[in-house]
Amino acid sequence: MKKLFFISCLLLVSANTFAQGENDNYGTESKTSFGIKAGYNNIQMKIEDQGRDYVQRDAGIYVGAFVNIPTSETFSVQPEVIYSSSRYNINDNIDLIHIPVSLKFELANNFKGFIGPEGQFLLGIGEVDTDLFNNFMFGFFFGASYEVAPHFLIEARPYFALSRLLDNGPGVSRKMNTLQVGLAYQF
Repeated sequence: MKKLFFISCLLLVSANTFAQGENDNYGTESKTSFGIKAGYNNIQMKIEDQGRDYVQRDAGIYVGAFVNIPTSETFSVQPEVIYSSSRYNINDNIDLIHIPVSLKFELANNFKGFIGPEGQFLLGIGEVDTDLFNNFMFGFFFGASYEVAPHFLIEARPYFALSRLLDNGPGVSRKMNTLQVGLAYQF
C-alpha cells in the first residue's frame, strides 16, 4: 500500500507540474482533469506446464485513478494507477498494480480511442511463493470510451503482455492478458 500511495502522489505532483505550463488558447474544455475508475477485470492466463498447454480464465475487479493532460483539442495523455485483484487458483487471488499511459484521441461525438504501454507490478498471489515470478511485466493496450453523461464514461480495454508472469525454464511458463470493462468519473 505504501508503493501505491507513493505512486499516486508522484502522479498527482507530475500532473500539477504539467498543468501549470498549460496553454489555454484552445478553449475551456482542454484543461488538466482528474478522475477515478472501477470495473470488471478478466484475466486470461496461457499456461505451459511440462508440455501441456492450456488457458485459464478468471474474473476480478479493478479500481484506480487517472490524470488527463490535453495536448491539443483532440489529443491528450492520460497516466493512470490501477489496482486489480483476480482469481489465480482455487484459493488465491493475484494482486497487481497497473501503470498504463494512454495516448487518447477523439473519434466522434463522445467517443474516444486510446492506445499505449502498460507496466504491471506483482504485489502478491495469496499464499503462493512468488520467488520464481516476475515482479514487473510489460505490455500494451488499446481501447475506447464513451461519455454517457457529463463526466461519466464507459470504457473497455484489452491488455496484451509482452513479458511473462512466470518463466521457469523450458516447459514451465505463465503469460497473462487482461480485459477491463468499467466506469470512470472525470472531475
